[in-house]
Amino acid sequence: MTYENYIEETTNNCMSVLADCSAGELLDVEHLRTLLWEDDRVTGVISGYCSSVNGTAAENIKDVLFDEKFLADFNEREMNMQEVMAYGAEAIDVVARCLALKHISILELVEREQRRRIEKERQARRNSARV
Repeated sequence: MTYENYIEETTNNCMSVLADCSAGELLDVEHLRTLLWEDDRVTGVISGYCSSVNGTAAENIKDVLFDEKFLADFNEREMNMQEVMAYGAEAIDVVARCLALKHISILELVEREQRRRIEKERQARRNSARV
């Protein structure tokens, strides 16, 4: 996967987590930051592994290891690639997902989720009015 693929997949994973949140939780951005960081569906940071719809971690990291944007974010955090690689492909996969969060606007995702819920309620009202 390219880094852009990681960002896209991480965005989709964030949306799945936000769909499970209460309306009150969606109002607390700091809570959401922590939640998204720790949820294995998004980063895999707790378990050290994040399953992907695109395959195994070793397959996923092939392209990202040479992605300039990923390497810039990685180096910005002053991480050591050899140390991270010592933990295996899953470690790079998790790091890529964590770094991808930097490029995702939580506020925009919350707005999308709120619009999705409003539309879902409208649809439910239309359907119940027909009965």
